[in-house]
Amino acid sequence: MRKFWTLSAAALTAVLAAGLFPAAAHAATVNVLTRGSVGGPNVANGDAVAAPLKTGATATFYSTPGSTSFITCTVSNFGATVTNNVAAPGTAGESLTLQNFSSCTPTGIPTVTAVQSIVVNNLPYATTVTSPPSNQVTVTGTTALPIQTTMKLTSGLGTITCVYRADLNQVLGVANNVGQSITFTNQKFNRFSGPSACFPNGYFSASYGPVADTTVVGGPLVYVN
Repeated sequence: MRKFWTLSAAALTAVLAAGLFPAAAHAATVNVLTRGSVGGPNVANGDAVAAPLKTGATATFYSTPGSTSFITCTVSNFGATVTNNVAAPGTAGESLTLQNFSSCTPTGIPTVTAVQSIVVNNLPYATTVTSPPSNQVTVTGTTALPIQTTMKLTSGLGTITCVYRADLNQVLGVANNVGQSITFTNQKFNRFSGPSACFPNGYFSASYGPVADTTVVGGPLVYVN
């Protein structure tokens, strides 16, 4: 006599658990920041990312947007630590730990003949990077530690010190996966202290790239997802 048998729900579950029927694999989560390519391995929290100025670019502080009075620097770098790389689409968190300027010269500024130094104060600053389509990079200071830059300039009156603070305590940029760059355009700074030889306002423009994950061997480039 022929015998038939069936699997109960519990038995079927046991079979699946035993691996007789492979379960569907779950796709890996893609975070806002990846390295090597769009959708590549996620940048780990705690990794350092950094970039110089893009080739041929300068960091420039204008008295007004597009003015012929400005200070331009041919060397500038930034560095940050990734603090909260969340699933895309979303907004990842970083801490801006380094921004420097050197090889700076004044143009069209009465009495100012040289730039001794430009120093970014009160680091680190909280920074966020948002997924496309905005690709916005937002750097934010605090009431106690505002975004502040101190310039020491040589003039006919000797050394003058100009201190500027970011308007609304924020600096906004745009990330781009072409060239893995971050561009800041005419970001307004207000004079906090300094003589009349200092600009009443400064407008900061610069383009940095390529942005690389310097914690990982080979420094793979960083993409925004």
